Amino acid sequence: MNHQAKKKYGQNFLRDKNLLLKIIRESKIENQNVIEVGPGQGALTSFLAERASRVIAYEIDTSLAPYLQPIIEQHPNLEVRYEDFLEADLSHLEGNYHVVANVPYYITTPIIFKLLDNEKIRTASLMIQKEVCDRLVASPESKDYNALSVILQYHAKVFKMMDVKRHLFFPVPNVDSAVIRIEKREQALLNKEDEVTFLTFVKHAFKQKRKTLVNNLFEGYHQPKEDIIKRLTALQYPSDIRAERLSLDDFLILAKEWSHD
Repeated sequence: MNHQAKKKYGQNFLRDKNLLLKIIRESKIENQNVIEVGPGQGALTSFLAERASRVIAYEIDTSLAPYLQPIIEQHPNLEVRYEDFLEADLSHLEGNYHVVANVPYYITTPIIFKLLDNEKIRTASLMIQKEVCDRLVASPESKDYNALSVILQYHAKVFKMMDVKRHLFFPVPNVDSAVIRIEKREQALLNKEDEVTFLTFVKHAFKQKRKTLVNNLFEGYHQPKEDIIKRLTALQYPSDIRAERLSLDDFLILAKEWSHD
């Protein structure tokens, strides 16, 4: 079989057995229910099926069926669904699930938000573009820290599992990758109403990264700058502070203050 990788699906196949086994080992999926997004030719899929209780793999490219069918026949706990994961209905899931996937770069963010939205999905180990991984795990005052860093870290504990060099893929992509680990919090930090306020506040705060928090909040909330400065200084924040200097805890404090509006 000679499958031609399809650029429109962002296909880059990982074949390094040692790396695949390391990802599975550090994903802690032994005897767990697993979802794989984009199994491709099944290099990771077969290892997952050997260790997990159940594997549901979502593959958009039906031309990969000849590669996946022998693995399905070998592992009765594996189910392959030929559909777009972003369109898939996950409401039927019973029990907790853990996602392990080599994610197409161009849909990384929508996939992460879909995982965060489903309470049955507890963890995710995702191979993504290294640059994106660095942003998602970034700390305050680093160049990569942005609204997405804060929002993801609000929902989950996030850390980098490993870097992956581009030459380990076929075809070879233009950038290096990394595996990010997302472990969702057992309890939400805020109730649903306050969470909406928090997310809005974070997006306003980072609207233009080079601007001060006061200027971004002024544009976002259309409040007098004097009032914004007064509220910030009352909470011991300097009037010239920028969003990139604020920790998750700082955003929780400030969003609570703005929830009174």
